[in-house]
Amino acid sequence: MIKVFILGSRCNMSCRFCMSSEKDLEKEVVVENLLKMNPGDLAVFAGGEPLLYPDLKNFLRIARSRGLKTKIHTNGVLLSQIDFLDLVDIVNLPLDGPEEVHDAMRGEGHFKTVMDAFKKLNKQFTITTVLTKKNVKHVDELVEIVNELAEGREILNWKIFRFKPKGRGLKYRDEFEISGEDFLEATSIAKAESSVKVYAIPDPDAMSTEVIRRQ
Repeated sequence: MIKVFILGSRCNMSCRFCMSSEKDLEKEVVVENLLKMNPGDLAVFAGGEPLLYPDLKNFLRIARSRGLKTKIHTNGVLLSQIDFLDLVDIVNLPLDGPEEVHDAMRGEGHFKTVMDAFKKLNKQFTITTVLTKKNVKHVDELVEIVNELAEGREILNWKIFRFKPKGRGLKYRDEFEISGEDFLEATSIAKAESSVKVYAIPDPDAMSTEVIRRQ
């Protein structure tokens, strides 16, 4: 079983294509759901930026005490400042293009932050990409970067999402939204050329994984 806990929309970045629009998840709901999981299940903590939530360390401790595997979806900015990475099995990091494209979408210097995390952490990794008008023509370059990263570390999979106009991104629909045809073409290239397992996700809200969020 996999449960994804959307802790909320608090973040230390302000990406215009961000699709998050969540209220903070009550800590009692997180604990209740963790206690229902079985050893070997995967508990995923996402946001926003999950490392901003003061209860995350406690959630990870509970998960580990239950024999669960743990994963965080982080932008990587705060990774060097936390003291509980030993409680995390898998780290998901964003990668939206070669340096100039990625930084244009997420902020100057962020590509280097992500690459440093890949280099310094001795973890299993996953990668997420949000395909928009800004990066859809750079999939070949993305594949090259992912394949190079996979040569020196364990990357379990690469999830490619189609931008959906919701959350902050709703205001920037014209700037970022791509057609279904463009998404299919780009992800077909990624699947054919990547050495890492690729999952193409045309609608982030239609995934089959159980998602725990504030109702």
